[in-house]
Amino acid sequence: MSNVEYDKDIWPLGCSWIYPRDEKKKKILKVMVVGAHPDDPDLLTGGLALKLTKRGHRVKYVSLTNGNMGHQTMGPIDLAARELKETQAAADALGAEYECLNINDGCVYVTHENLGKVIGVIRKYDPDLVITHRLNDYHRDHRYTSQLVMDASYMLIVPHYFPEYPIPESRKMPVFMYSYDSFEKPYPFVPNVLVDITDVYKEKAAALINHESQMMEWLPWTMNQEDLVPPDYDINMRYQILELLLEHVFSGIMSNYRKLWKKGFKKKPRHGEAFEICEYGEQPSRAQLKEFFPDCYIPRSKELEKYQYAEIYKKMKKMEKRIKKLEDKMKGEK
Repeated sequence: MSNVEYDKDIWPLGCSWIYPRDEKKKKILKVMVVGAHPDDPDLLTGGLALKLTKRGHRVKYVSLTNGNMGHQTMGPIDLAARELKETQAAADALGAEYECLNINDGCVYVTHENLGKVIGVIRKYDPDLVITHRLNDYHRDHRYTSQLVMDASYMLIVPHYFPEYPIPESRKMPVFMYSYDSFEKPYPFVPNVLVDITDVYKEKAAALINHESQMMEWLPWTMNQEDLVPPDYDINMRYQILELLLEHVFSGIMSNYRKLWKKGFKKKPRHGEAFEICEYGEQPSRAQLKEFFPDCYIPRSKELEKYQYAEIYKKMKKMEKRIKKLEDKMKGEK
């Protein structure tokens, strides 16, 4: 069928005018990123947020804590106020909305009260996709944030569970996914989706620099690198410091999955973000994933199995070499 409509009542002469019919309106996706701390969503998904918001989709960042403990000298009250301004500026730069659930740092626990806060913010926004930390993460606030989101997943559609937050009319269950981390116990991250963010990486970095209290003060201090932080006016040097921080945290995204990046893209990306599908919630099709993640590669399950087995094989070979050296050493001592 051609994309035309006929109007026989158009003056003059009662002739039939042909004009294009409006195309079906493009669906606006709603993506929510739930992080433990104010800067977590930006760090983990800043590139994805830029790609989505530039395409007209909506992104909402939620932090459970107000970040009030993340500084070596500034007190909790002043720091929380400062981080709120910094995080709002970063979210604005990414085109995202931002909401803080105002739990103090180090006080994220899996409680009825905190679960209600998480359920409330998700129901109100009614997202298509929710991204959060994995359960096995180095920071207690990250782990408990992940657990709260997982605990909320099914209960989102139970009307009498926290009835003060009505379930959306859609009654749909969102897709849940995890952001990247490098931890391997009890199991390593599974790269179900790889997103090329090379084209928006500088914009992501520019947004992250708004988190001055964290990127230029707190994190360098925790790594005994505070002397490297340049004065305010040296913006180029600040970008270099930020690059080092990002490299320290996310280098594994590019190095660990080198073969997948090479196979999935004509030109190997220089910067990327990676995501793992959660078994809870709606299980996305490949078509859905391509909508959620522009400029992405979605490895097939056989590829992932082959990749994971290859990593296990490498570790086994290393272990065999160590055992052989130990045996040779023991023989020499006899």
